Amino acid sequence: MKGISYLIIFLLTGIFGCTLMSPTSSTVKYGEDLSVHRPKVETDTSGLNQETPEQLADVTPQYDNSSELDQRLRAISNQNKSDGAVIGYTIQVYSGTSRENASKAKAKVYRILPDSRPETKYEQPVYKVRVGEFGDRLEAQVIYAELQEEFPDAIVIPHRIRL
Repeated sequence: MKGISYLIIFLLTGIFGCTLMSPTSSTVKYGEDLSVHRPKVETDTSGLNQETPEQLADVTPQYDNSSELDQRLRAISNQNKSDGAVIGYTIQVYSGTSRENASKAKAKVYRILPDSRPETKYEQPVYKVRVGEFGDRLEAQVIYAELQEEFPDAIVIPHRIRL
C-alpha cells in the first residue's frame, strides 16, 4: 500500500511539475524587430516607360544539321516503303493457351468497342487477342484506357503495321 501511494505521488509530481515549469508557446510572444538589419535596395524606375529601339541581330546557326536530318528521314521513309511496313502499336488484351478464353475476350472487345476489329493470332501454344493498329503510342493509349477496366492485364505493344 505504501508503494502505491509513493508511485501516485511520484507520477503527480512529474506531471504537474513539468507543466508548471515550461511555458507554452502560446504564452510567449516573439517581439524582436530585424528590419534594421535588412539591406536597403534602391531601384531606378525612371527608364521603365521609355521605349527603346529593338536591335535585331542576324542570327545564323553555327551547327545547322537540318540537311543531314532530312537525308536520314528520307532514308527511313524509303526503307519503310521497301519493307511494306511501318512501326506502330497495338493493344494485346489476351494471351493464353485457351482458345475458348481467347474467343470470349474477342467477344468482350466487340461489346466495348463495336467498331474495332480484334484479331486472334495463334503462335503455338499461345492464343493472342490484339486490337487496333496505331501509328503512335498516344493513339493507342486512348483505346487502351477504354479497355483497361475490362482487361486489367492489357498492354500496349510495338507492332509492325503492313502498308
